[in-house]
Amino acid sequence: MGEQGSVHPERSKQSVERSFYEWLKGLERAQVLVVSHVRPDGDALGAQTAMAQILKLFHIESVLVNEDAPPRRFDYLPGYRDMRRSVDTPLPGAPYQYVIFVDAADRERIGKALSLLAPEAEIVNIDHHATNDHYGHINLVKPEASSTCEVIYDWIRSTRLPVSVELATCLYTGYITDTGGFRYQNTTPKVLRDAAELVQFGASPYEIAEHALEAISWEKIKLLQKALATLKLFASGKIAFLEVTQSMLEETGTTLDDAEGLVHYGLNIEGVEVAALFREQTDGIKVSLRSRRAVDVSKVAQQFGGGGHVRAAGLTLHMPLDEAKRTMAETLLTVLHHVPLS
Repeated sequence: MGEQGSVHPERSKQSVERSFYEWLKGLERAQVLVVSHVRPDGDALGAQTAMAQILKLFHIESVLVNEDAPPRRFDYLPGYRDMRRSVDTPLPGAPYQYVIFVDAADRERIGKALSLLAPEAEIVNIDHHATNDHYGHINLVKPEASSTCEVIYDWIRSTRLPVSVELATCLYTGYITDTGGFRYQNTTPKVLRDAAELVQFGASPYEIAEHALEAISWEKIKLLQKALATLKLFASGKIAFLEVTQSMLEETGTTLDDAEGLVHYGLNIEGVEVAALFREQTDGIKVSLRSRRAVDVSKVAQQFGGGGHVRAAGLTLHMPLDEAKRTMAETLLTVLHHVPLS
């Protein structure tokens, strides 16, 4: 289904970037659905709102949809208030013939929003996950990128489109969240140069960091307290597990979105190589994996139908919480046994 490009990798990338540009030029006055994965994060929302800004330049109307409501801390994003949930009815123009997926490694990652696509919908797939299966008619996928927003910014450069303050704000949000405030291993010299350019275009590092990274509700603090009470180390302190149950969410008045990022409290412990956060959901146990230098957690996630990046991945286990923890413990112990930790 996906466009393959030419044999030469650079020409292949250029041809895909050109194909996307020409596709947009042919859609003037059309309506385009822009979707991302369930429980959207900063990169997903930054990419969606960035695409809305880009579509305006082509006189294209955008409809921004996710299965889940966007977290309130991202309400500074231009276009935040225009976002709809896929369960909202009615949605104008559904089913949609023209669709842009951002930050979604496969079609199923957008959840219930899939029902909004026309049977023969034209799909543009923009992503940075190594596990992306190139499900689009046009696939702008760069696993080497720090974020989907970096993929979009690279494309903007190739087309020489203007970058407004609003567009810079959206893109910077993806960079800062997917690099953990420019602290993760995907923070390359290019990423820092890109971020500096976006600041020159008007993005405010202080304001974006304050909202996207630092703002935390009292309810989430209470959830953190309960989650940390479950923190356990094993494998001589190389593996850390935390959990968030439905009862914790109910007792603290929080949602699964508030559990985002809690896994890092396990990974940040000195000596820990892999951390896992187990989140109890109605359809199973969502496992978020994070690692340091030794373990490729995307390969671990793929064993269970999940995916992601080398240092950050996720999967869902359809079993009780205790069984999920046992299964993941056995898997990670086996992985650690076969990797050098020196």
